[in-house]
Amino acid sequence: MTTRRQLLIGAAIAPIALKLSILPAAAQAPASSTTQVVALQRVQAGKAVVTAISDGFLQIDVAYLSNITPEAANTVLAEEFTKASPVTTGVNTYLVTVDGKNILIDTGGAGYAPELGALSAGLAAAGVAASDIDAVLLTHLHVDHIGGLVVDGKAAFPNADLHVHANDVAYFASAEQRAAAPDAFKSFFDLAQAALAAYGDRVKTFTGEVEVVPGIRSRELFGHTPGHCGFVIGEGEDALFIWGDIVHVGPVQMAKPDVGIAFDVDGAMAIATRQRILEEVARDRTRIAGMHISFPGIGHVRKLAAAEGYDFEPSDWTYAIE
Repeated sequence: MTTRRQLLIGAAIAPIALKLSILPAAAQAPASSTTQVVALQRVQAGKAVVTAISDGFLQIDVAYLSNITPEAANTVLAEEFTKASPVTTGVNTYLVTVDGKNILIDTGGAGYAPELGALSAGLAAAGVAASDIDAVLLTHLHVDHIGGLVVDGKAAFPNADLHVHANDVAYFASAEQRAAAPDAFKSFFDLAQAALAAYGDRVKTFTGEVEVVPGIRSRELFGHTPGHCGFVIGEGEDALFIWGDIVHVGPVQMAKPDVGIAFDVDGAMAIATRQRILEEVARDRTRIAGMHISFPGIGHVRKLAAAEGYDFEPSDWTYAIE
């Protein structure tokens, strides 16, 4: 019997074969166009410059969410001045320039949905060629984070090492896990394996909370996938914690951290991780960046005084990097 979760996942990956039309880096959207220009935002994080690059967006139906009814989810969205389902959520990537190196964190979802695939235009607009990327760090191996890794069957970043948590490599390489997955989800395993194969011996795995490359430390944030992680650039108040997929539908999952989503491999663990991280970053006033927060996805989390949930306060626009 086909389950509701299988139907939802199948609907999500149906656009996988669609070809994309990418806005050239130098282009400006005409006044009548509904397409925005290439989206970049630079911030300082310690001695690093972090450039947020929008790969595009996804439309997420609140039916994917768990522990909440669609009606209740839409009520929360209305309270947050967000339109009802489906919810537009960003797909962000982050370029870190530190010590003369260019490190890309996640690569977006080119090929996954027609609204994705703007990373290459964003890099060009930032003045960075694919060959200039020294390392790619992955928060996890889901298709909306690895879509930019491969072009025409070859590594899109020919000079980059690919860093990914060992747990995710093992999980997506497992024939047993693939066999146990819903049919609609099996392609996620195939695409992850193809991306890793394109980089061959340049795939570098890590475990624990370590300095993955100079200036960038890992944070293990398991649940969404077995190796889901985030990355911290800088120290103290100047630091930026890129937290990957702690939330997908931010207005709902920050207000109600116990709300999960169908794509979590371990739903209970993902919820526990989200609750722990939201509490931590609100308490410590940590600046965060999220892949599925409206672009550029950078800001602070604030505890709501009269509720169990949290709110997101976007950082002010950065007019100049000092």
